[in-house]
Amino acid sequence: MSNEVYQIITDQILKLLEQGNIPWHRPWSQIEGDGPMNVRGTPYRGANYFILGALGYERPIYLTYRQATELGGNVRRGEKGWPVVYWKMLEAKNTDDSGKETEGEPKKIPFLRYFTVFNIAQCEGLSLPSRFDEKPQPLPCFDPIEAAEKIWMGYQNPPSLRFSGNMAAYSSSRDQIRMPPKSAFVGGEEYYSTLFHEMGHSTGHKTRLSRDLGYSRGHPDYAREELVAEMCSAFLCAKAGISQPVIENQAAYLDSWSQALKNDPKLFVTAAGKAQKAADYVLGASASSEADPAEDLCA
Repeated sequence: MSNEVYQIITDQILKLLEQGNIPWHRPWSQIEGDGPMNVRGTPYRGANYFILGALGYERPIYLTYRQATELGGNVRRGEKGWPVVYWKMLEAKNTDDSGKETEGEPKKIPFLRYFTVFNIAQCEGLSLPSRFDEKPQPLPCFDPIEAAEKIWMGYQNPPSLRFSGNMAAYSSSRDQIRMPPKSAFVGGEEYYSTLFHEMGHSTGHKTRLSRDLGYSRGHPDYAREELVAEMCSAFLCAKAGISQPVIENQAAYLDSWSQALKNDPKLFVTAAGKAQKAADYVLGASASSEADPAEDLCA
């Protein structure tokens, strides 16, 4: 079942890429709390955040068919739902090398599952909870660039930051982010989205989340780490309220990611989970499932 779920999610992402839509690059800004959420008001995380956030509904509030009926309404006939992934923890009996059952606490094995949700715009007759009566308003005098700088300044035990040359990169051996001078960037959003990308890589350092960062370009896992950094940047940009810049060579970029996803159906789901943990680390938020081998993907 897990492999089937990975393929279902990957197919959704490939469809978006074929339409020229990069789910982890959002062309609009948002205020905190304006991302996709379920009808209980819980924000979606990990892969679900990107899948539902890329659909473009005016109010990104989602619910199941059953929840729609419980709220006195229904999903309109012919409407298509969207997959939301979550990890179900299954218990496995303890056995010895011969296969004989032994005593002790059962092992917990993560098993990827999914269910289908609909946007409230696909429903009719709903009596939504009162918390959705008023649309959230932008904070007064909110400066996205100032908010982005606060994210960098709030990064506990950060790598060193050096301005030099004409390329951005993170060195795990030096634990250092190298960036071109700020004046070389077209604008503040371009600067911070690039910095956030490199910060995403830096969370993999052995003193932080300890991901393997030794992959060279062309290695099968190189694409995964790049996607982790891209998605981490997307999470941090959303937190700051800035949009990520449009990629100049978008056609080649889309083709590259499409091929990587076709080669590895698990790539998107696993990278999104790691990116969520990376963003949580930068923001100083410890996810409840931090020690869990299953990434925190469900709402």
